[in-house]
Amino acid sequence: MKKDYCCWNRRRPWAAIMAALLTSVAAPAVYAIDFAQCVQDAQKRNPEALLAEAQAAEAKGALSSADGNLLPKLTASFSGVQSNNALTVFGMKLSQRVATFNDFGASQFNPSDPQSLYTAPNNLDHPGGYHNLGTELSLAIPIWNGGAVRSGISEAEAMLRAAQAGDQFAQQKLTFTVLQAYDGLIAAKAGQEVAEKALRAADNYVKTTQQLLDQGVVVKSDLLSAQVHQEEAVLAVQQAKDNVANARANLALLIGQPISTPIQVDAPVLPPQPAGDTYALEQEAIANNPGIRALQEKVRAARAGIGVARAAYLPHVNAMAKQEWNGTTLGNAVPSYTVGGQVSWNLLDFSRSGQMDSAQAKVQVALANLQKAQDDTRLQLQKSLLATKLASQRVKARKLAVRQSEEAQRLVRLRYQNGVETLTGLLRGQASLDQSRAELVQARYAEAVERGALLLALGKMDIQTLTGAATTGETK
Repeated sequence: MKKDYCCWNRRRPWAAIMAALLTSVAAPAVYAIDFAQCVQDAQKRNPEALLAEAQAAEAKGALSSADGNLLPKLTASFSGVQSNNALTVFGMKLSQRVATFNDFGASQFNPSDPQSLYTAPNNLDHPGGYHNLGTELSLAIPIWNGGAVRSGISEAEAMLRAAQAGDQFAQQKLTFTVLQAYDGLIAAKAGQEVAEKALRAADNYVKTTQQLLDQGVVVKSDLLSAQVHQEEAVLAVQQAKDNVANARANLALLIGQPISTPIQVDAPVLPPQPAGDTYALEQEAIANNPGIRALQEKVRAARAGIGVARAAYLPHVNAMAKQEWNGTTLGNAVPSYTVGGQVSWNLLDFSRSGQMDSAQAKVQVALANLQKAQDDTRLQLQKSLLATKLASQRVKARKLAVRQSEEAQRLVRLRYQNGVETLTGLLRGQASLDQSRAELVQARYAEAVERGALLLALGKMDIQTLTGAATTGETK
């Protein structure tokens, strides 16, 4: 027996080590994160934010392309040609500056015979195979193209500004979504604390009722009622834990973490309440909301598109310069140059009117979208202003209700312990207290969300504004 005990004593450290290892593997480390880091992580992976960033990059590339249309274009080319076409061969010899009179069939011409004028020269009509190696540098210089280039640049600049504003708007919407998820997790955890307090109270009621039953103060049905209330409190705790798990999974998805990650957040975020009357805030929203600014830039881009379409009615002026080298080998190439200018004017083209109508219609569509967005923003601003004021008043009222319920329940509990109050009254008071606490948690969360919606309408839903507003507000 002693030997067995010694063997067990030697094995125990290994068993403890294995248990510790299994526990460390089964329980992942807590992932602590604050609100600012949540926003940064979400912006790295959110599809809408990535799409808006890509659209801004695309618009920037379109602007560079439009700017390039103002500059000359230099093209280099090399060609090798072999042909026995009479015209082509004669042209190659001329470009090489090696054409002779004999290429015209001079050896077949007899000045003393007038009929030789009608002789077909073999050297000219049947030159045989000939080749040319040509190198060319060509410079195209745009001078004026009816304003199409300038209008195209204005259109690209406006679209770039629209894309940048759209990117900013997408980031602000994402920040608002993170605020909802972040404070939502804090609210869910606060709700769990409320449910656990209710469960502890229910446990105490069962214990107290059992003592009073033993003393003959209460009846068996009172104990059963207390136990039913206890089971309901257990269910409420489980539901609260499920709410926390769902809120944690929602936040984890936003920041790119596995759903099962045990996230631990920092203090709740209560956005600041903007100052100013309704009219001033409305003007601020119209001026600063990045979504509206994006639509304003799209209107400017559409108007610039009319200039592009109008250019089809106006003359185009361009210049060119070309340097060539032609020869049978690269070493004996002969240089030549060509310079010139061109004025072209498309006097009759029935498709131009359709292009102009389409460009004007795009302006009307852009103006309609802008007007709708401005009206929606004004309406949202009005709703958010009223909602934030109501949410703030509701928080004050819920705080007062919690204090009143706590004091009332303390007195009811004392009366019940002294056999003066019934269990029904005690449970009713506890239910009222639990409800007041839960409503306070929801009121605080609603106040934060409504203020965030107001900042989003104003175009101020940015991390700098919100991180300066982080508070350690009460959660009980």
